[in-house]
Amino acid sequence: MKINTQILEKIKESDSRILVVTKYLNKEDTLETISFMEENYIEILEWFWENRIEWMYEKELDREITHFIWNIQTKQIKDIVKLASIIHSVDDVKQILKMEEICSKADLWVQIFLQINVDETKPGGIKQEKIPEFLKLIWEMENVSLIWFSAIWKSEFTREEKEAEFDLLLSLRNKYLQNWFVSAGTSLDYEIALEKGIDIVRIWSALYN
Repeated sequence: MKINTQILEKIKESDSRILVVTKYLNKEDTLETISFMEENYIEILEWFWENRIEWMYEKELDREITHFIWNIQTKQIKDIVKLASIIHSVDDVKQILKMEEICSKADLWVQIFLQINVDETKPGGIKQEKIPEFLKLIWEMENVSLIWFSAIWKSEFTREEKEAEFDLLLSLRNKYLQNWFVSAGTSLDYEIALEKGIDIVRIWSALYN
């Protein structure tokens, strides 16, 4: 497998880090990618993104370097916290309470992203006025902690829309969590994300030749 190092060099020149998307790779290619990144780009690496429970079991990845990003189903939470130490796409109080319950029994910890609704015309995500409610709940947890804000992925957008989305996420971070990070951007918009100073960009198709 050949990896597009031009993208990695762009990220090195920025203040951002990369979350490498490995969810579509087979086990062999995933392990090859992990080895390459850890040997050559560890300084910009924010580890690896998976989302299919059955593939995560098959790949047997180190839990500490695995992020889970996808729609979270309650029945999957037990497997998710077992396989990933960082969970994105959290947008429901029940999800947080279930994670805390499972982790406390299994002596595990997880860190989470709150997925913010940055486009009120679209469903999903946490409405901005609800953020304080979620923060208060998380501060009370012992096994679940918050590290970042993220946004719902969109396949169609204008540059202006994407710039506005990134600006909003950064402003919310600065309002509530000034020393923490924002995770956003994909292969479609990572260059805009780098320009805007997004802390962690998630890249899949553009990374692999």
